[in-house]
Amino acid sequence: MVFIIDQGSVFDAPSEKVWKYLNEASSEQHQHTMMTNVEFSMDGEHPVLAFETPGPGGMKVKQKIKMTMLPPVGFVSEYIEGPLTGSKAMQFYHPMGNRTGVTVVGEYVSSMIPENQLHSMVMQQLEMAFNEDQANLKKF
Repeated sequence: MVFIIDQGSVFDAPSEKVWKYLNEASSEQHQHTMMTNVEFSMDGEHPVLAFETPGPGGMKVKQKIKMTMLPPVGFVSEYIEGPLTGSKAMQFYHPMGNRTGVTVVGEYVSSMIPENQLHSMVMQQLEMAFNEDQANLKKF
C-alpha cells in the first residue's frame, strides 16, 4: 500500500472551465494517450470509466474506475478492476483567479505491481494525465 499526495499542479484555466471540461468534453476532447477502448457507463449516479492501457510485453490491461463527482470541489476515484483494484484517490480543485490548483491524495494498492515501483508509476501517470488535460483544456 502506497500513500500519495500530489499537490502544486495548476491548470491555466478558471475552475468553471475545468468543471465544464470534466462534465461536457467528448471522448476526443478529453483524450489521454495511454487509454484505449474507452467506455463510459453509470452505476446509479456514479460514472464508471472502463479502458485499456499498455501492459508488459505489449499486452493490453483492462481497468475500470468508479467515480463520485463532488462539484465544485473535486471527485473520488475507486479502482474496481485492473492492476490498481482497491486503490482510492481524491482529486480536488481550488480556484486561483483565472487558474485552478489541483491536488490528488490517494492510497494505492496493487497485486501486480511491486510496492517499490508503485509510487513512481502512479506519479508518472498523474503527471501524464495532468499534462494532457492541460493541453486539452487549451483546445476546449
